[in-house]
Amino acid sequence: MNKNVIALAISTAFALPAMADVAVGPLAIYGTAATAFESVSISSATAIVDQSKITQNRLMDQTSKLGFKASHDLGKGLKGLVQVESRLYLGNTGNNTQNSAELGSRNTFAGISSTDFGTVRMGRYDNAYKLHTKTGSKFAYDNVNDASGEFGKDGQIMGRLTGRDADSINYESPKLSGFTFWASYNLGKDSDNGVKAGATSGAASAATSTPAATVMPQSSAALAYANGPFTVSAGYTTISNAAWELGASSSRSAKWNAASGAGFGLSGTTLAAQYTMGEFAIGAVGEVIRSNLTGASAATNFDQSQTAYAFIGAYKTGPHEAHIRYAQAAEVSGVKGTSSTFTGTEGKQLSLMYAYAFNDMVKLVTSLTTLANGTNASFTPGSGFSMTKGASLDQFAIGLSASF
Repeated sequence: MNKNVIALAISTAFALPAMADVAVGPLAIYGTAATAFESVSISSATAIVDQSKITQNRLMDQTSKLGFKASHDLGKGLKGLVQVESRLYLGNTGNNTQNSAELGSRNTFAGISSTDFGTVRMGRYDNAYKLHTKTGSKFAYDNVNDASGEFGKDGQIMGRLTGRDADSINYESPKLSGFTFWASYNLGKDSDNGVKAGATSGAASAATSTPAATVMPQSSAALAYANGPFTVSAGYTTISNAAWELGASSSRSAKWNAASGAGFGLSGTTLAAQYTMGEFAIGAVGEVIRSNLTGASAATNFDQSQTAYAFIGAYKTGPHEAHIRYAQAAEVSGVKGTSSTFTGTEGKQLSLMYAYAFNDMVKLVTSLTTLANGTNASFTPGSGFSMTKGASLDQFAIGLSASF
């Protein structure tokens, strides 16, 4: 069933700078408050009983947060680090978790940093598979408007194995001759923010916001290189005890199967690059996700992969910044049982974005996005609107960002 979704998002954001100005001794306080009004209209060839899926107005939070952090000088090039960053919700899209923000739900950790040996963080933190893209292709990751983003773990076309892992150990190297290395290991005991799941019975089970009965650790490693106008990075991640049937779900769905002798494979590989030429920059990101299930049954075993890529052109001069962005996920390839055809599992997204800075503290942001899903795909932009298979989306967004 094909659906057309027209989303009008008018967003107003008020933000503190990312690295806070408010400091008391070693303690710094920072945060962002951002929200958007969205008007959504859906048309369908068949009758829809749920009226909320025909038209919907909602106040959409745009990743509001409040954080506290401190750095303690330990001497000899060492620093002790602590950070507690929490999600805030200015608006509610119908997700019950938005009624109460959890303390420490974003990057929250204790760590130690050495000028010679790098930084170790323990707690909740972005995995290495996510972090490297920020260096390899900055404009690809930092889009003008989050509501139109094509990167993310919640059904976006790119970066579906990225995560803010809740029980992880992370390492970041010092920058050496232009190279930076990241490694992260998630112990897989908490399914809330990563690609984890757990079965409480003999059946396969999808990820939930509860501790995993079956531990599914995630390991990630990445390397980036920066040399003047050129940056490039590569990342790899693998999740144990989990398989994702890519042909059945566009949104990540890591599952465990209790069949005796079942084998699992789930991994992702990304490559990102950017070249800056004065006021212009071009960037690209490619990603391949692979997964397989063996030893279950002839009908349910599968071995599948999906390739996605994004291209970004950016122009920034004076108060003006403009992006043109295109992302596409190809059809799933591979097999499930005796089938090797996964028609309609592709998705495409095109965005035009513009920002005008009135001064250092206030800027206007606007974007126009169109997303088209294949008949068996349900990708969604950063706005996170729930998409059924075959749905298409057109979105206009305009907002104001003010820092203080």
